[in-house]
Amino acid sequence: MTSSESRFGEMYQDHFRPVHAYCYRRTSSDRAKDAAAETFLTAWRKIDQAPHGSDALPWLYGIARGVVSNAHRSSFRAKRLGQKLASIGPPREDAPDDVIVMRHETSQILSALGDLSSDDQEVLRLSIWEELPGSDLAIALSISEEAARQRLSRAKKRLADSYNRLEATASNGSITVEGGAQ
Repeated sequence: MTSSESRFGEMYQDHFRPVHAYCYRRTSSDRAKDAAAETFLTAWRKIDQAPHGSDALPWLYGIARGVVSNAHRSSFRAKRLGQKLASIGPPREDAPDDVIVMRHETSQILSALGDLSSDDQEVLRLSIWEELPGSDLAIALSISEEAARQRLSRAKKRLADSYNRLEATASNGSITVEGGAQ
């Protein structure tokens, strides 16, 4: 056993109960064990920075304070999201014709996207699906903001061109089928 392992073992033995009690007084009983465990996980990661002797417990309380605070923020965000989702209401039911058209358009868009280069696909996905604004898009792509705007603009044009080609092909095919049936 290394000195870090034995030091951590002693710290855990000496201070788990007070740290758990600290967490218990600030959270629910089921969350207290998780918070105490996360506190000691953090302590293990920072064992080389841990103070010796009587200063170890206050140091652990500082870590536990951050862990409990993060848990409260996370719980608050989850509650707020639940309220937001509840306020949206049930999903709207689309008419069958609308669903068919949306599925066709979605299929065509995905096909058109598949025809693009991987770079064009990525810039479009980051911008549209991940909803990254220009400055964040530039960071994600490790390029300047202006270069990101240009790359996105060109990718959108290529997507539109690809989509229009697919639509023209689909329209020509349906005209032929309808014309042949008459």
